[in-house]
Amino acid sequence: MSQIIYFYSNDAGLLRHWQATFDHVEPVTQAWSHPSDSIAVVDSQYPDLPTWDNPIWARRMAHQRVIVVNTNPSDEEGYAALLAGAAAYCHAAAPKELLQQVLSAVNSGEIWAGRSLVMRLLKAVNQLPAKIDPLTSLSEREREVAYLAARGQSNKEIARTLNITERTVKAHLSACFEKLNINDRVQLALKVNGIN
Repeated sequence: MSQIIYFYSNDAGLLRHWQATFDHVEPVTQAWSHPSDSIAVVDSQYPDLPTWDNPIWARRMAHQRVIVVNTNPSDEEGYAALLAGAAAYCHAAAPKELLQQVLSAVNSGEIWAGRSLVMRLLKAVNQLPAKIDPLTSLSEREREVAYLAARGQSNKEIARTLNITERTVKAHLSACFEKLNINDRVQLALKVNGIN
């Protein structure tokens, strides 16, 4: 049986879009109570939704992965939703291929957000005081790549900065992820700044 996605929205068009993208998308009309292995997609324009700083989100998101969507997304709202514990934040009517990437990332235990929001998160993380060097298991070059990636540089920018190929950057990042037991750049930024 396919994974059930519980969809919180009053927008019938959005529901049809998600049902056309994924099997087993269920509209929700009652209170929040679903199995922990399911995913909830929450339209942030859903009526009477608690604010993102409400402690109820911590309880809900501790037991279920939540993707927050909006037809008019903003970095401010995405930032608040991710701080509340959401696994992803994206445009509610994103193309099918992008929604599939989001779901795949969430199912892999990763966090998904658009580039501008990720850049904002990385900037906030990089302003925190660093603790002991969490990258002692990495080679000198892997450490250089990790620091640049954590500061939001793309593979192309890192390659240019270090005068290496993008393929080499990808190889170093893969080694960093494996050695540090992490899955993505957001986790890398947290690790570089001694938060994770």
